[in-house]
Amino acid sequence: MINKTKAILFIILLSQLLLGEITGLEIMNQVRNNPIPASSITHFELTIIKKKKGRLKKKVREFVRYQKNYKFGKYNRKTLVRFSKPAIVKGTGLLNWSYRNGEQDQWFFLPKLKTAKKINSKDRSKTFMGTNFTYEDLESNAISNHTYKTLGIETLYGYPCHVIEAISSSSSIYKWKKYWIDMATFQIKKIEYYESGTSPIKVLTAQKHKLLEGYYIPESMVMTSSNGDQTTMAIRKAIMDAGIQDDIFTQKFLIRIK
Repeated sequence: MINKTKAILFIILLSQLLLGEITGLEIMNQVRNNPIPASSITHFELTIIKKKKGRLKKKVREFVRYQKNYKFGKYNRKTLVRFSKPAIVKGTGLLNWSYRNGEQDQWFFLPKLKTAKKINSKDRSKTFMGTNFTYEDLESNAISNHTYKTLGIETLYGYPCHVIEAISSSSSIYKWKKYWIDMATFQIKKIEYYESGTSPIKVLTAQKHKLLEGYYIPESMVMTSSNGDQTTMAIRKAIMDAGIQDDIFTQKFLIRIK
């Protein structure tokens, strides 16, 4: 495996030497241009592990994510998340509209409130449903919201990766991020999040990706905070090109209680 990895890395480095060094922005555009389904329905198992008074506390949740990607028009992506288990969180949902200009609209719904609450800019730094993910982490960020710099090449989980520094040029809660991107597939393997200084406040990892109906998807995503708390999103089932209609991505559907 090590020799194979070295051979792949050598071929990639040689091709870059002959063709010229690829820029950070070009790499991120390659990531964005990876084939994605027009729509998808994905079932997740969410595991939250927190340390309290020296003990580990574990919570398991299940939710379904409906997602639609747009090639044209003012929208880039629309996403609806709906929790199904356990009963205490059933019906809770999050609706996200991502615009092509980089702006976002989000609405959060709790069944007991019977109405959708719009997430404002101050709420973007808050944790979502007690996880290690913030509302901003669940947005679809525009490439234009950052400036990029290549930091070199590293092997991570056996994959040669571009290492990219992304400095925020928008109202992000993070000052900058550090990406590890698979050089062969342009899938994101790891992200470090920084508020200031040289130590990340949390790290997102996606060690393994698999091909499903012609599209790469991560088998799981793990967000680990600097205090050791951890949230894992594991994909249990996914349907690509699901033919989802626009009326699912509305506040009316978000507050619908089955």
